[in-house]
Amino acid sequence: MTSFLLIAQIVFSSPLLQGAVCPERGGELCSLKVQHKGQWVETLYSSDTGWQGRAHWLWPAVGKGAPVPFHGFVRDMPWQATQQSTDAVTVSVADTAATRETYPYGFALRANYRAVGKKLVIRFQATAASTNTAAMPFAAGNHISFRTPLVRGGAPDALTLRTPSTIEHKKLDGSPTGETVPRSLAKAVELKDFDARTAVSLGGYSGDPWLELRDPGGIAVRISHTATSVPAEPVVRFNLWGDPAKGYFCPEPIVGLQDGHRLRQGLVRLEPGKEWEWVITIEFVN
Repeated sequence: MTSFLLIAQIVFSSPLLQGAVCPERGGELCSLKVQHKGQWVETLYSSDTGWQGRAHWLWPAVGKGAPVPFHGFVRDMPWQATQQSTDAVTVSVADTAATRETYPYGFALRANYRAVGKKLVIRFQATAASTNTAAMPFAAGNHISFRTPLVRGGAPDALTLRTPSTIEHKKLDGSPTGETVPRSLAKAVELKDFDARTAVSLGGYSGDPWLELRDPGGIAVRISHTATSVPAEPVVRFNLWGDPAKGYFCPEPIVGLQDGHRLRQGLVRLEPGKEWEWVITIEFVN
């Protein structure tokens, strides 16, 4: 396995936030540092053993995607840097003969990362080729993985989680059963009281979904996201997975449904020649 340290990174920053993107590693965000008490603090999880972490793109499937590979295939493709400046970088990827063997659509993806104050704004755009003969179905996600604790020296499971979900989508062997149960995390819960070693898929948001992860050591991060269009229910908006004791927690923003291609549910359907945009905002808040 290629060492993370040997993969080329493109760094961009604001005075209070510094990010890095690894184009060859699926165009993912591979570092996210914030100024805290006069020092740069890395907030993304990173490991060369076990769970690899960081923040890879899930497309055109999240979770099971048969006949599309698990979590899609773009996370395993080399992307290209097409634009960069001091505070931003844009990376892109397009279909190949290999991708069309399991996903018979022409596409182009573009992800723009921009640092603004203590905020990272990510604009993910999918364009369906005008030569496609049918609407292009897909789900999208980002498997962002934060360090636990965010502030060194703290207790990994002392972080709190808060998100105004109203339902949980139940799953069996990673595939939705069609059953939902009430699940609200509008009131903050400590990670020690929240077992995410089996992924928890949340939905039922009344508006654009958001989630806050707060370390009592003084760093809190809020993730929100909005899209041009969202599939009809059932649809997952955050998928929570991780093991704080092992150093990571993943509050994955999602637009879609695990196993959606087989179930024919929870998929965006993009007409030939059209573009879909998904904006994810990661903001460090007081």
